[in-house]
Amino acid sequence: MRRRSLRLRLLVTFGLGAFVLSSMFASLTYFGVQRLLIANQQQTDLRQSYVNAALVRSTLYTSPPQLANLLASIQKATASFVLVQTHHQWLARSNPAATKDVSAAIIKLVNEGHATEQTLNINGEIIFVVGVPIPAVETQVFEVFRLNSLEHTLQILLFVLGAGALITSFIGMSGGLWVTRRAVRPLEEVSRAAAQIADGALTTRLAVTRADREVQQLGESFNEMVSQLVQRLERDARFASDVSHELRSPLTTLATTASVLQQHRPDLSPAGQESLDLLLADLSIFQSLVEDLLEMARSDAGAAPLVMETVRAIELLRQSVRSAAGHQALSEPTLEIEPGVDDPFVKVDRRRFERVITNLIDNAHRYADGAVALRVSRVGEQLAINVDDAGPGITPDEREQVFERFFRGRAANDRGIARGTGLGLALVRDHVRAFGGTITVATSPEGGARFQIVLPIVEGDPE
Repeated sequence: MRRRSLRLRLLVTFGLGAFVLSSMFASLTYFGVQRLLIANQQQTDLRQSYVNAALVRSTLYTSPPQLANLLASIQKATASFVLVQTHHQWLARSNPAATKDVSAAIIKLVNEGHATEQTLNINGEIIFVVGVPIPAVETQVFEVFRLNSLEHTLQILLFVLGAGALITSFIGMSGGLWVTRRAVRPLEEVSRAAAQIADGALTTRLAVTRADREVQQLGESFNEMVSQLVQRLERDARFASDVSHELRSPLTTLATTASVLQQHRPDLSPAGQESLDLLLADLSIFQSLVEDLLEMARSDAGAAPLVMETVRAIELLRQSVRSAAGHQALSEPTLEIEPGVDDPFVKVDRRRFERVITNLIDNAHRYADGAVALRVSRVGEQLAINVDDAGPGITPDEREQVFERFFRGRAANDRGIARGTGLGLALVRDHVRAFGGTITVATSPEGGARFQIVLPIVEGDPE
């Protein structure tokens, strides 16, 4: 499962956190205000009920026939419904008051002489019932208040708090976006700089700002680390270059001596001739090693400039194959061009491209009895150059390792087969990367190894 980016996770965290906090605050506010408003309204209605009960008692004393008019006046003034019970008989009620709004429990309590109150929630409607006994006239007064206006206020409050929670969440996400940009930007810059350094741009450095002390410290530490790394690479490259250079003089002497001995080979004993063959074989490897080390040291130190030219790929490949075969005294492998591939342009360093082809052909000669063919095809806007052999091939677990420096696989411990220096393919990969291309290992149609170089095709005339 693909892991989400740090920026997205921080943004979701900020947004979710803001939503949870705002929702909790809105819920606490709503229920707190709801309870407070209901309590205040009930206190007001309770006082009004006692006043109304006193009016009912006064009317019953002075003019009982006027009770219906009084109840209508109370209903109009307080928006409540009043029911009057005398001797367990409903004497009068305001229209449309109904006894179903008054529970049996509250009627029983009031009949026993206890003033009481009750809050009911019927089908989502809040009803407040007050019962007041009037023992002097053996009467009970029940007043029913429907808190419709309060419910409307609470609905508006709920809508406002919900909208506020959403707005707060949006503000939280906006703040999270701003914070994550400031927090993640240094990491992105470090990642981008590290990728450029990994691609060989060792002059890459981070811009150090003094806005944030932590970011400044990160930038300074990163730049110092890269500087130390570059110094170490340059020191190692100079060491390899110096050692290789110092080895060239005695190596030349050894080569000259071996050449002289080779001219007098018939005069040597069988043991001497065998020793001379071993000397010449190891001397050839030693010469290749020194030359590879020198070129690698120059490349690492930046002493070998990259001269990029836009050239015709097929013509350059023919020249490189011809040169490689002549240099190694080998038969020239077949060059097969896929139909439809004319002669596209690629941008390479001629000398290094020739070295790439030479190393691949030499590698096929050493380990697979020579290259079978070089096959060229076009893959979209890229040119694929395949160097195929019919040898034992390369196992999947070694297909990436073969491009590491000094890796020779089983040839490192087997003196019975052709041996190399372990640097040729490492140089090939470095050169191909410098061209903006890639090189991979697969299986050839003949069952051997296929080294595939993929280079971007460019537009324009050759320089």
